[in-house]
Amino acid sequence: MAESTSPINVAVFGAAGRMGRTVLAALAVEDDIAVAHGIDVEANAGRELAGVTIEEDSASAGLDADVWVDVSLADAAVAHARRAQELAIPIVIGATGFSDEQAAALARLSNAHIIAPNLSPGVNVVFELAPKIAEALGPGYDTAIVETHHRHKLDRPSGTAKRIRDRLRGAGVDAETASVRVGEVVGEHRVLFAAEGEVIELVHRADSRLAFARGVAPAVRFLAGKVAGSFTMADVLDL
Repeated sequence: MAESTSPINVAVFGAAGRMGRTVLAALAVEDDIAVAHGIDVEANAGRELAGVTIEEDSASAGLDADVWVDVSLADAAVAHARRAQELAIPIVIGATGFSDEQAAALARLSNAHIIAPNLSPGVNVVFELAPKIAEALGPGYDTAIVETHHRHKLDRPSGTAKRIRDRLRGAGVDAETASVRVGEVVGEHRVLFAAEGEVIELVHRADSRLAFARGVAPAVRFLAGKVAGSFTMADVLDL
């Protein structure tokens, strides 16, 4: 008889938020991953979501987890990342809206971590394709990024748009970036390459937050057991 393998125990920070609830639901159907802790602010403690009772965020939260997943807000995410580093726990950081100072602090993490402004496999393919298209087209095209999200999203441009912009800059292209906040749009990112007589569009449209949560399980599996290293979703997806 084959030996049974223990599931990867995960702590999800920001578990009661919009994205957090979707992550809990996505991980609940994974046979090899168990959500040991759903963690959020005190006001949400005690709620049951996707079969997980939400715990208050504290210094002792999630200590026995194999991997942490953070989809909270920027300030909290940085604090969680620092605590994960102290405890040598791998962490997937899916929060956005970091200041330059906070981003620099995350870049100094020494434990195994993934910083992913967008966990969607599809969006991460866009990250890879956008600079390749820019390089293939050459300098005769104007380039722009237009991102649309729901009215509640605080950061603009989105972390995803910033990552696309950074990837394009790596290809020598400066892209004008526009942000729209309207209604309950989950998320849309359009990269436009325009020259006289033609426009090429690279579009990712998320109709559900499940598009973002779909990458969490592969990221957790990738980090499980790792002690150190800075990784991206491109590493997880082997792009």
